Amino acid sequence: MAEFIEVRATIEGRTKAAVVAHGILRAGLATSIDIDEVPHPSANAWQLTLITTDQHAPTLEQHIRGSGENGPIVSRPVSHDLDGYPAWLTDQP
Repeated sequence: MAEFIEVRATIEGRTKAAVVAHGILRAGLATSIDIDEVPHPSANAWQLTLITTDQHAPTLEQHIRGSGENGPIVSRPVSHDLDGYPAWLTDQP
């Protein structure tokens, strides 16, 4: 079974964030994606939160970098209780 990874990246501009998210989904690099507007010093910015497999995480990061973004990309394993739902699904810290 593949390990799932949560990836977060901030993209400047609504249109660019939509284009990056669309490209990621079309390429099959993420199983889900959430887009939220976040404060940013220079312009409006959008945070993409994606769920991907360990296998696709490096390609996903390359795709984001290929769009011209050079901000931090944070990845972490999705942890969950084997008898319950993943923490990201139930909004628990």
